Amino acid sequence: MRISTNQIQLSMLDNLQHGFGEYARLDRQISTQKRILQPSDDPVGSVQLLGLQKEQVAMAQYQKNIANAKSQLSQGELQFETMTNMLMRLRELTQTAATGSLSDADRKAVASEVAIIKDGLLDLANARNESGSSLFTGSKVDQTALVKQASRDYSYQGDNLVREVSIANGVTVGLNQTADQLFLQPDDFFKRLDSMVTAINDAAPDAVDQARAMLGRSQTLQDNISQAVSTIGARINLLDQIDESHAEKGVYSKEVSNQIESLDYAEAATRQAHVLMALQVQQQAFAKVNGLSLFNYMP
Repeated sequence: MRISTNQIQLSMLDNLQHGFGEYARLDRQISTQKRILQPSDDPVGSVQLLGLQKEQVAMAQYQKNIANAKSQLSQGELQFETMTNMLMRLRELTQTAATGSLSDADRKAVASEVAIIKDGLLDLANARNESGSSLFTGSKVDQTALVKQASRDYSYQGDNLVREVSIANGVTVGLNQTADQLFLQPDDFFKRLDSMVTAINDAAPDAVDQARAMLGRSQTLQDNISQAVSTIGARINLLDQIDESHAEKGVYSKEVSNQIESLDYAEAATRQAHVLMALQVQQQAFAKVNGLSLFNYMP
């Protein structure tokens, strides 16, 4: 079987092209310090890397969710702690009013301060975060939580949905407490407080009775708020623990990824040098073969 000069040239060109491609691939590996540049470089390793990268993206999103959740929970906790302080002062004033032995001036002073505390508590119940979303309206974050109606009742403008966020695979945490659960159950706290202020200010016959009843209602509210604060604290502790776990897993995942795709620089440099040497030899051989002609041997 005869092999033409043209066939030899094509074969040598193919070898040269393959060699240049291998040299370029090694050059990219060395410049990026990565062994796997495309799936064909290591199919098994590429699949493992893809899985690890998906895991890292998911954990990064979980950590972002955790940071946002901690911020929202902390804002709610701050409002509750302020409410607690105000309720403590309210109970002191209510206890004073319940004695029924106040002068007119003292009675009006108590009524005035109680009214101020009521307005402050209502503002806290209607608090919004830095983005303007209501803290205690469930999913209706654009609504004001509690609004006083013409009937003097306070109505809740939100819903009972607890906003939840995913913080790990299959794990969610609630972010909010709704204002109706605190202030309208078992009865309308603010309406009763308005009525007590009016009764004290006007020296109504049932003012003392209303003050005594308010002591019980305010204690119930304070207990519920304390429970809400405890729940928030437990959720924040859970978030901290899971966040720490994600951080540890993230470090380990990245270490495994680096082990899979990292390049042995010395080995790659040595291989590149051998490929370059082979290319130089092939180029010289190709030049000689390409220059062959029968006319060079004719007398």
